[in-house]
Amino acid sequence: MVIFYLLILFAALPIIAYLLSQKTNNKGLIFGATVIVLSFCLIIFTSKFAILGNLNKQTLTNKILDEVYLDSNIPKDYLINIEKSLNEDEIKTWMISLISKSIDLNKLNSAESFIVYSEKFFVSNEEKIIFYSLYTSLRDAKFPKFRNASLIIDKGSYFPCVLNTGLANLFILNGPDIPIAKIEFQNTNDIRLRNENSIIPGFDLASAYLNNESIEMEIEINCKNSFEVFSLKSLIILNENNAMSVYKINSNEWSKKSQ
Repeated sequence: MVIFYLLILFAALPIIAYLLSQKTNNKGLIFGATVIVLSFCLIIFTSKFAILGNLNKQTLTNKILDEVYLDSNIPKDYLINIEKSLNEDEIKTWMISLISKSIDLNKLNSAESFIVYSEKFFVSNEEKIIFYSLYTSLRDAKFPKFRNASLIIDKGSYFPCVLNTGLANLFILNGPDIPIAKIEFQNTNDIRLRNENSIIPGFDLASAYLNNESIEMEIEINCKNSFEVFSLKSLIILNENNAMSVYKINSNEWSKKSQ
């Protein structure tokens, strides 16, 4: 920016010298034209209406999209140029747009390179949710088999009382104390935990399947008539060949919680 101002000043020196000469005519006309031309240059190239930056961005966009259509890993210098050309908010907007477009076009190699590079820009909790959602979209596109992964409690399962309310959680065995699925239920005929029941996008049943994890199921129920509370905890080994698991609860798995 400073260099451009200096160039403007340098370009104006011959005109200033001409205007200072005593033998020149129409000084007012020349001065006015000079001011108009130089002001126009400043507005076009350095103000918020500048086209130079927009042209650079458009050129960069075209180069990146060419790589996306080829489903290539995006060259590192293109990604670095994004940082140089855009502010932080613009970078996030661009990355969300480019990742989404790559996934929509099924250009998953390009989408993955954007995902890997852009993670550092999504810092706040809200931004991380957006990033994890983008990651989940990419994962589901790469592994559609697990897009609808679920764990179903068999309708023939034993329950020790008439149900009032129930709560089911799934955890990664020896993993963080954050459920990969969590639901409340009031009907024992349809207890189904899905990817969309996760608290954090991407940290879900599909993730457990893809990483060959064992999961721990915890269920707690409140009885309708006796106001008693029962709970169970069970280890489940997932079958990677079947993204829908069915679990039948036996009578000896329940324990009564003290009030």
